[in-house]
Amino acid sequence: MSVMINDSEEERLIETGRMASRLIHDFKNQLGGLKLYAAYLKKRFADNPEGLEIAEKINQGLNEMAGQAASLNKLTRPLELQKEPRDLALAVEQTLSGHRAEAEKKQVKLESEFEPSLPPLSFDGQHMRAALESIVARAIDSSPENGEVRVWLKRRGEALQIGIADQGETLDEQERRALFDALAGERINQTSLGLALTRRIIEKHGGRIEARANSPTGTIVEVSLNI
Repeated sequence: MSVMINDSEEERLIETGRMASRLIHDFKNQLGGLKLYAAYLKKRFADNPEGLEIAEKINQGLNEMAGQAASLNKLTRPLELQKEPRDLALAVEQTLSGHRAEAEKKQVKLESEFEPSLPPLSFDGQHMRAALESIVARAIDSSPENGEVRVWLKRRGEALQIGIADQGETLDEQERRALFDALAGERINQTSLGLALTRRIIEKHGGRIEARANSPTGTIVEVSLNI
């Protein structure tokens, strides 16, 4: 059953979104101040292992909150694209290069396969890399130690397809459908916010993103972008 939203309700939703954006901005400023206090505590308890551990946990929590606030702030703002003909393979490779240290630390192998001689694609480089970074980061985080994340780029008819396959736990159908919906999970965190923004970026480019089961275990995220 569809729900009709009248003009006054739509205006209230827009205004609520603006207020949320302003509150998030103020929240980020307050977090910045708290992070300075946390840095002071780390110095203050430098010779106290127990105190230093507490200060580091506080700082870690503040960093996570700041990351969530930044992601949520992006979701509440209009998404404006600066599209130009670009090399999608280069954008994917730059994304992987930025995550190789993270993968090596977890002992996860990053494998890539790019089909040669692909045509250029019109897209916003900054936003597209941000979208790909969220997918790759989740794949690495989901994969077990000594696991593998495979990334490929190939042409499918009049579209370019990016695939990211991990070897983590296989998501069920409901989990796969909810993967890019921050409100569908048990809790909102930076990963869920990043994936929600990823879907918005891909769809803003006129593309499609979906997740399916990998074999024998894990998840494959596929992004299709029309040439």
